[in-house]
Amino acid sequence: MEPIWLEWHRTWGGHLPAPLSQWTCGRTSLFLVRALNAEGLDACGVSGTPRAGPLEPEIGPFGFLHNGSWQGHAWVECGDFILDITADQFGAPPILVVDRADTRYNKGERDTALPEFVLARQRAVEAIWPRWLAMSSPNLQR
Repeated sequence: MEPIWLEWHRTWGGHLPAPLSQWTCGRTSLFLVRALNAEGLDACGVSGTPRAGPLEPEIGPFGFLHNGSWQGHAWVECGDFILDITADQFGAPPILVVDRADTRYNKGERDTALPEFVLARQRAVEAIWPRWLAMSSPNLQR
């Protein structure tokens, strides 16, 4: 995903964050769900947002718990597991596969992103999907 994250950040302009996964969890999770579903696994993307806005107080313990505070985040749930390939933006290992009961994660009731951002995520995944198919297993290329 690193080359894709680099492309996304360059498209957005500004400086390149470290790690490159920063601010990509929604798109990345949506992509991972699609890839897992294409392989016949029942995966779903979930997220949590602890605040109504950046400077607002917490509305609930949602997202990813980092250094004692909840951070807005998106990840994938598949079977009894949480799969998170953007956790390094919080100082965690770059790939986490943990039990769904991991207390660092708490999903919210719904995706709180504005419709235009949800659409942007979907378009971003659609744009990279053909590249994934070109380098993935023959089973996906049906």
